[in-house]
Amino acid sequence: METYHSDRLALVSHLRHELRTPINAIIGYSEMLLEDLETEGEPETLALLEQIHGCGGELLVLINRHLDSCKFNDDNIDLTHLSETLPVSLEPSLTMAIAICEKLSGRVGDELAIDLDKIYKAACCLRACVSDLHTLAKDYLSTDTTPPKASAEIKLTTSNETKSKNSWGKILVVDDNENNRDLLSRHIKGQGYTVATAANGREAIQMIQTGDYDLLLLDILMPEMNGYEVLQWLKDNDFRHLRAIAISALDELDSVVKCIEMGAEDYLTKPFNSVLLRARIEACLEKKRLRDREVEYLAQLALANQEISILNERLQAENLRLSTELEITRRLQQMMLPKDNELSQIEGLEIAGYMEPADEVGGDYYDVLQTNGRVKIGIGDVTGHGLESGVLMIMVQTAVRTLMENNETDPKKFLEALNRTIYNNVQRMSSNKNLTLSLVDYHNGKLDLSGQHEELIVVRANGELERIDTIDLGFPIGLEESIVDFVAQTQIHLKSGDVVVLYTDGVTEAENSLRGHYGIDRLCEVIKQNCQKSAIEIRHKIIEDVRQHIGHTKVYDDITLVVLKQK
Repeated sequence: METYHSDRLALVSHLRHELRTPINAIIGYSEMLLEDLETEGEPETLALLEQIHGCGGELLVLINRHLDSCKFNDDNIDLTHLSETLPVSLEPSLTMAIAICEKLSGRVGDELAIDLDKIYKAACCLRACVSDLHTLAKDYLSTDTTPPKASAEIKLTTSNETKSKNSWGKILVVDDNENNRDLLSRHIKGQGYTVATAANGREAIQMIQTGDYDLLLLDILMPEMNGYEVLQWLKDNDFRHLRAIAISALDELDSVVKCIEMGAEDYLTKPFNSVLLRARIEACLEKKRLRDREVEYLAQLALANQEISILNERLQAENLRLSTELEITRRLQQMMLPKDNELSQIEGLEIAGYMEPADEVGGDYYDVLQTNGRVKIGIGDVTGHGLESGVLMIMVQTAVRTLMENNETDPKKFLEALNRTIYNNVQRMSSNKNLTLSLVDYHNGKLDLSGQHEELIVVRANGELERIDTIDLGFPIGLEESIVDFVAQTQIHLKSGDVVVLYTDGVTEAENSLRGHYGIDRLCEVIKQNCQKSAIEIRHKIIEDVRQHIGHTKVYDDITLVVLKQK
C-alpha cells in the first residue's frame, strides 16, 4: 500500500483541482454547444449533448465523493486504493462521453466541432489522470516542502520501540555538550525530522547563513557565543522568521523571561520531557509553516499585482484604441444625418430632426432623402446600442439611398430588398441585431407610410389627434430572410398646419428617478400644445420636456425624433 502524508488537505485539494479541470471543460463546452444549437440544432444532436453534459455532472459528483477530505481523518491518502477504485467509478461516464463525441463528429459545423474536440480531449485527459494518480501526487509533492509520510502509526508514548510519525521541518540543534546534542538529535530523528548539529553559537550562525533551517533548539550556556547572543544576532540580521526554542539547564524565571523577550518561541529546561518537546516542536513548526505560506502568498500577490498593472496598462491602451474607433464611427454617423440646408430645400414640408445616442455610438436611424423629386423619410431603432448597432444603422442608410437612386418606388419591393441586404450582412457578422423601421414617402401633401415601428402621431391644425399603428405595416428588418408578405402601406393626407411626429422608443421609454416612463400620452400632449409653432420649435419643446422628465437619471437608450409640418 502506497500512502502519502504531509499537508493532507493540500494534496487532496491538489488532486481534486487536477481532476476537476478537465471535468469543467466537459461541462462548460457542452453547455456552450447546447446554447449555440438551441434554436437550430437537430433534436437528436441536442439530446446527445445533454447526455455529455450529464456525464460531466456525474464525474464531478464522483470526484468530490472519492476525494472528500473528511475521509482522510487518519492523515493517510491511500493512492493505491484510489488508483484502483477511482478509474472503475469514473469509467462508465467517461466512456459514454467519449463515445458520444465520436458519434457527433461530423454532424456539427466546423466552428462547433472545435468545442466538441475539446470535450473529447478533456475526457481523454481525465482518463489518463485517474489511471496514474501516483505520478500526479508525486509531481505535486516534488514541488512541495513536505516530504513523504512514513507508514508507521503514531502513538504518544515514550517507549523506545515506538516510531513517531514523519513530520515536516529541518531542525538545527545547538549545544556544546556532545551527549546533549546526541540525545536531542536521536529524539528528533525518531519523530521523523531532519537534524543538523552545532557545537556552539558561532558555528550555529555560520550554518544558519548557509543552510535552510526551520527551527533552532538552542542551549543557553555555551563557550565563544552563548544562546542569548545567538538570539540577539537573529534579531539584528533579519532572521526573526527562524523560530527558536531555548533548552537549558537554567530554570530561573529571569532566564526564561530574557529568552522570550529576545525572540525565543519557547523555553524548556533540562532534562526535557520528550513528549513535551515533541509538542513544542510541532507547534513551532506549524507556525513556521503558516508564516512560510503567508510569505509565499504575499509574493504571489505581489506578482499578481504586477501582472494586473501590466494588464491595466494594456487595457488602457486598448480602451484608447476602441475609443478612437468609436469616435470615428460616431463622427461618421453624425456626418450622415441630414443637414439643415438639405431639409430647408424640401418643398411643402418643414422638417426638424434630432438624435442623441445613449453611448458614444447610437443604434437609432433617421434620414430624409430627396431624389428625383421624391422625398423619403425613414426612422428606425436597431436593437441595443454601441458600435455594432451604429454600424448596422449606417448599412441601413446606405441601402435606403441605393434603392432610391435605383428609382425603386414599390414599398413591398423596397423593404424586401432592404431586408435581404441587411439580413445577409447580419448573418455574415454572426450578429443577432435587427431593427424596426418605418418609411414615409411624401409628395404634394400626401404621406405613404410602410414598415413596422412605433406609432406615427398626427396632430391636425385644429388640434385633433391621430395615432397611426404600424404593427401591420411591416416586420423587423434583418430578423427573417424575407418579409414581403408582411409589408403593407397606408396613406395620410396633410393640410396646411398639420404636424406629424416620428420617434423611437428612447423618447417614450425615457425613465425618471422613480423609473417612470415618459410615455406616449405625454408626448402627444406636448405636440398638441405646441402644434401652432414651427417644426424646429416643436422639436425643441419635446426634447426640453423629455429632459425635464429624465432629470439627472442616466439615459439608457438612444433618443431620436423627426417632426414634419405641412406648410
